[in-house]
Order: sequence, then C-alpha cells, then structure tokens
Amino acid sequence: MAWNSDSIEAQSRKQSLLITVLCLVLATLLCWFWPHWWVWLSSCCAFILITRWQHFVRQQTIAAFRRTSVQLEAMQNQDYSLQAKAVFQKGIAAQLQLQLQQLSEQLQQRKSYFDEQQFLLYRLIDQLNTPILVFDHKQQLSYANNEFSQLFGRPWQSMRHATAESLGLSALPHWNFVNKEKAKQWQIRQSRFLDQGQRHQLLVFINIQAALRETQLQAWQQLIRVLSHEIRNSLTPVLSLSEHLQQKLPPGRDQDALALIRERSQHLQDFVSRYAELNKELRIQHQQINAGQLFHSLQLLFQQCQLQACGTELVFKSDQMLLQQVLINLIKNAIEAGSPAGTVQLNFIQQNHNLEIQLLDQGSGLSNQQDLFVPFYSTKPQGQGIGLALCRQIIEQLGGELNLTNRTDGITGSCATLSLPQD
Repeated sequence: MAWNSDSIEAQSRKQSLLITVLCLVLATLLCWFWPHWWVWLSSCCAFILITRWQHFVRQQTIAAFRRTSVQLEAMQNQDYSLQAKAVFQKGIAAQLQLQLQQLSEQLQQRKSYFDEQQFLLYRLIDQLNTPILVFDHKQQLSYANNEFSQLFGRPWQSMRHATAESLGLSALPHWNFVNKEKAKQWQIRQSRFLDQGQRHQLLVFINIQAALRETQLQAWQQLIRVLSHEIRNSLTPVLSLSEHLQQKLPPGRDQDALALIRERSQHLQDFVSRYAELNKELRIQHQQINAGQLFHSLQLLFQQCQLQACGTELVFKSDQMLLQQVLINLIKNAIEAGSPAGTVQLNFIQQNHNLEIQLLDQGSGLSNQQDLFVPFYSTKPQGQGIGLALCRQIIEQLGGELNLTNRTDGITGSCATLSLPQD
C-alpha cells in the first residue's frame, strides 16, 4: 500500500534506482566470472547506456504530465490559447494530449459564443428606453443604461459598485423599491446570467403607471364614444325642433324658454365634442424650436399676465404647435387659480438628454393632486375636466412626461413640469 500511495515522481525515482542497482549487480557478476578487460569495458558501457536511457524515459514521462497540468491550469483560468506540445506521438499519453487539445478548442468556441452573447446583451441594454441595472455576485451595481438617471437622477457611472441597499432596493421577498411611492410606480423583472464565470442579476424596471394610464384612457375613450353617439342622436332633433318652434311662436315667455333649450342643447353638444378629442390621433412634427421665440408668442397671447422667463436662449426639438397649446392651457390654469400679474414664470432647463420646462405660479395651489388628470374631474366651478387630461396625452405622445405639484420653495402656488426627450 505504501508503494501505491507514492507520487508518480517518487515511483519513477524508485524504479530508476532499482534498475540502476540491478544493472550494477549484473555488471559486477559478469566481471567476477569473466575477469577480462573487454568484459569490464562492455559492462561499464552497457551500464552507462541503460542508466541514461531510463533517466531519459523518466524525465520524458514526468514532462508529459507537467505540460498537461499547465494546460489544465490555463483552461481553469479560461485561457484556451495555450496548447502544450505533445511529448509522445503514440500510445495512451498521445491520446490524452489529443483529447485535451480538442476539449480546449471546444471550450474556446463556447467561450467565444458566450462573449458574443454578452456583448449583444449589453448592446441591447443600452438601446432600450426603460431603466435596466446589472448587479454582480456581491449585489453591487456593475452596469446600467442611460435611463438609470430617470430613477436616481445621476449617471450610473458615478454610482458604480453601489450596493442594492444604498439604491433603495430590496431583494426580499422579491426585487422592489423600499420607498412605497416608487414601489407603486415601478415593477421590477429579474433574470440571471453568467459573466466571467460569476452569476449576475439583470433587473428591468417597468413603469406600470404609464400602462395603467393607458388602460384608463382607453376605458374613458370607449365611454366617451358611446356617450357622444347617444347624446348627439338625442340633441340633433331637440335643436331642430326648438329652432322650428321658435320661428312660429310670437315673442314672449315661450320663445325665451325655447331659446334657453336651444342654448343649453348647443352647449351640451359642444361639451361632448370637446371630450371626443381624446379619441383623436396626434400627428407629431418635430422641428427646431427657439425657447425665446416660443416665450415671445406666449407673451403676445397673455399680455396682461406679464409672463416671466428664464433660459430662453435654449434651442430644442419638439412639435411647436402642440407644445404651445399645452403651455397655453397651463398658463390659463395658473391665471384661473388666482396668480397675480408678473408671478407666472417659465423656466427652460437642459438636463442631459432631456429638456425640462417648469411653469411656476403663485395661485391657490392644488387641493387634490391625485385626480388632476382624471377626465370629467375639475375643481373649477365652470371647469369641464378635460384640459389637463389632453395636456398629458399630448406630452406623452411627444415622448415626455407632465407632472403637477404644489411649490416646495415656501411660496404658495403650483409647479407644472414638462420633461421632453432630446435624443
């Protein structure tokens, strides 16, 4: 058992020593029985040749194992370019070396395939317009796309190696935001992949509020289509009959009553027509817009409002007609909220790949921020609840976002923020 437990180096050394001793004993016996000089010379030469031969075989065998070991170590480190030179051309050692070389080539092809897949994966991450984060096996941020700033307000490169906890994320029981408001807005999808032999986690952030708003809008549009059809079918004969009867009746109380019926019917028809605009598809025409010229046109429309502005030197791309219509509606809301002349201000701000337009007023502020964009909802006595819903629909079709909040700078009033992409 002791012999079998030795290493191959020790066994080959013992074998070499045994052969040397046997050759020495045999040469001594030959010289003992035949004490001639040529016997002595032949024995010495044979002893030297056999000793050198068995030493060469021993070194060659050990060298084959050492080269195999070096190649296996390189393969373990994912270096498949190292190919050990074959020591033997035939036999089981040559077969082992050939199989090892074939295995190395297969692993090299597989590694090239996975490297190509990972390259395509990261390229795909960069192209998607939803936030995507990659965490390494230590749950530290290793990669993200440009939409990372949409979630955290800064480029991902400045937060490389940040932990999931420091980003406000929790992996238990499943990936989500610790902040409840963000958790309501974002849904996180998770998958795993291997990179450089280590397991990484891919997190895809989906804005579920946008999907909910789209579903809500579709429901309102379906309802509006039904109501518009039924109301118009009923109003058309009412208007026609009221006009006919009004022409036949003499001036007096009855004619005034018919005039009122006609007026309210026309008002109701106009009301339905305005809501039907939610069903229309917008044709977007992007063009270069000078912020100063846009502000000047708004000043002409609201001269008594004495609009103020900041950042009017900026030039950006958007649909000027649609954007101007949105700003007109928002300025009207600010005036109707009681903002005094000279207190409504437009700020044009360039932020990375987005243009941000802020409209600040000093009116009464927002009493119910949750239902601002719900159709048919309005806090104004004569409001119809369509203006803000249309504004948000226009901005979203322009690829941006519209948010309304109360001011947080200590001044009573509201702040409307339009964020438009500039890629």
